[in-house]
Amino acid sequence: MYHLTNDGAVTVIAGQITFLQTHFSFGAFETGLLSGAALLVTAIFQMVFGAMSDRRDPTRFLPLGIVVLGLGSALVSLSSTFWMLLLLVSLSRIGASFYHPVGIAWIGREFQGLELDRSMGFQSAFGDTGVILGMATTSVIAVAFGWQVPFLLWGGINLGAVALGLWLVRNHRASTGPRESPKRDYIQMIRDVRLWLFPLALGGAAFSIFSTFGPLLLHHRFGFDDTASEIAIAIWILAGALVAFFFGRVSRRFGRLRTLTACYAFIGFASLIGVASGSAAVVLGLFWTLGSAVFITYPALFSFVSEASHRRLQGAAFGLIFGFQLLGGSLGSFAAGSLAASFRTVGDFESTGPFYFLGFLALAGFGYLLAIRKRILDSRSVPGGGTPGV
Repeated sequence: MYHLTNDGAVTVIAGQITFLQTHFSFGAFETGLLSGAALLVTAIFQMVFGAMSDRRDPTRFLPLGIVVLGLGSALVSLSSTFWMLLLLVSLSRIGASFYHPVGIAWIGREFQGLELDRSMGFQSAFGDTGVILGMATTSVIAVAFGWQVPFLLWGGINLGAVALGLWLVRNHRASTGPRESPKRDYIQMIRDVRLWLFPLALGGAAFSIFSTFGPLLLHHRFGFDDTASEIAIAIWILAGALVAFFFGRVSRRFGRLRTLTACYAFIGFASLIGVASGSAAVVLGLFWTLGSAVFITYPALFSFVSEASHRRLQGAAFGLIFGFQLLGGSLGSFAAGSLAASFRTVGDFESTGPFYFLGFLALAGFGYLLAIRKRILDSRSVPGGGTPGV
């Protein structure tokens, strides 16, 4: 529930990006800056909250972040200029910094093996559901009632989720382990998960570029109106949510590593072939099928990281590795926006450029995983690496 409401709130910007561009008079560069700054703030603060969470009850600590996000989202509606919008969106992301290190570390402590894959897939799919709701409804609501209303609505939804969540766990306390946890050695944590840092950064960049620049591609190149472009991206997320629900079965059938490696190839082909085709039908078909592989990379990588991390320090570990993921998303958005703005006079590169950029990045991730496959299988830092079918 918290993942759904958290991700729904942070998607409000992407869900009406074409509407906001018109209202605040900004272009591709400012779009990349807005997305990148929000992700950068989240990356920084989630490392802090992840470290704090290892000695705190997540059933009480996690709702605190959702409250901050809810109030912050409502405050965004007060923006009167682009720079005020940038500031308030960035501040609201302090609250969004709680869920991934706190919630996912909690799951990582509770499950192992194939149950870990299954539970990671489920929590990821519910987050995707929040993104779907945010993308599919925000533009419609903004057009009908004004751009401020979606921020107010999702702020209220998050506060309501906290009230319901606290009631549901009123008689429950989660285990936080011994009071004296092992010393946090961040250098060692990075060593433990070093093989996954590049794929994590690429996964963050892929989602950020798809969700931020996808509506702009459909709107500017193919003439979709604001609502249709947002709904089309919401369908992409729906496809991703469905495959994430079945990640446990897919992992059991094909192996976690094989599945992850194939996903980056699918993302690369969907991006490059889609925008090169010049056909709206081809773009949507590839985004909704191969492009949905973005959502499988998350539970796969989270499972690998969970196995590679010390069980009592998973909050700190996830806070750290999500920093790399969001940093990848931040840099990816900024780079894609800058690239599009720099070559905006070259055909329709302003709308297609971000996806050419993503396509080559994803294929680089595919090549990277192929190159280190043997190291992954032999690495003692990934206990599940040598299981059959990996």
